[in-house]
Amino acid sequence: MREKFLAGVLCGFAVLTQSRAQEVEVPRESSAKVAASTTLPEQPKTQTRVEQTNISQPPDLTAEQMRKAGSLAAERVKRESQPERTSTPETPKPQTTKPEIVRPIDRPAREKEPIAAEQMAFHGDTAFTKLADGFDFPVGRPDAQGYYKARGFQSQGHPGEDWDGSGGGNTDLGDPIYSISNGVVVFARDCHMGWGNVVIVRHAYREGGSIKNIDSLYGHLDRIVVHRGQRVARGEQVGTMGTAHGLYDAHLHLEIRKNIEIGMSRSAFACDSSNYYDPSQFILSHRHLQTGWGKYRIAMNTFTHDALIDWDKARNYSHDSGGTNESAAALKKAVASQH
Repeated sequence: MREKFLAGVLCGFAVLTQSRAQEVEVPRESSAKVAASTTLPEQPKTQTRVEQTNISQPPDLTAEQMRKAGSLAAERVKRESQPERTSTPETPKPQTTKPEIVRPIDRPAREKEPIAAEQMAFHGDTAFTKLADGFDFPVGRPDAQGYYKARGFQSQGHPGEDWDGSGGGNTDLGDPIYSISNGVVVFARDCHMGWGNVVIVRHAYREGGSIKNIDSLYGHLDRIVVHRGQRVARGEQVGTMGTAHGLYDAHLHLEIRKNIEIGMSRSAFACDSSNYYDPSQFILSHRHLQTGWGKYRIAMNTFTHDALIDWDKARNYSHDSGGTNESAAALKKAVASQH
């Protein structure tokens, strides 16, 4: 009986131990199985999810990729916005073309001034002239060939020169008279008195680093071929040799004036080197001068004393019709009385 009882106890104890071992091992195995079932199958699932979410929205890598994508998108937006901004300056491109249209309009306007000056060379009280490149003699150009100086410059007496043809008498009547250099005609008319037809040309020339002005006077002309305000070139004809309407033998009276206010009112100014140059000396010392392509503005109305002269009522000593037929002796007396 004891053996049966011990065997039963041992069997019961074995059953209990097995049951406890099973109870203890089962949750461990179940938890391990559950953990294994949760971890082992979930790891590939999470890997597949990661791989799947890598395509859509990854946790870490996608942020960097999204930042890169965002920067790329921003650059694309800037690139797309830049043509739009350049399109806005494309609207002022007509503004860039407008100055291109305006400049050619302005340029010919500026270029027309010297062209107009070359045609008329007279604009109100001023005119444009080309700078003198040198001076020549007014007869037998350029060196007075075939002519001689019949009377020279005399301070306080004869502030000019008289040029005659080598043939003498009136053999040179009607010979061409030339401008001694580039300039503008500031006076051209019949002055009656002892002058006859007179032309005065104003010149601009460079000397000593500055621009100076002088007047060249051509007196006793038979005919005038230029008009006031006309631009003339060096060696261009301004008239023909005359006799002051028959008062003298044909010759040219030439004066070169450093004072451009004299005009025809010679008696109001000192007839010396303060107002006049010796014509031949001046021409010979200024044969070749430095010049330029520009036009120079000069004053036109500088003969203030001439405003007092009534040319229509001025005494006329010529022998032409309408004159007084007074003799040369009367003219000499009148001139002497003026001095």
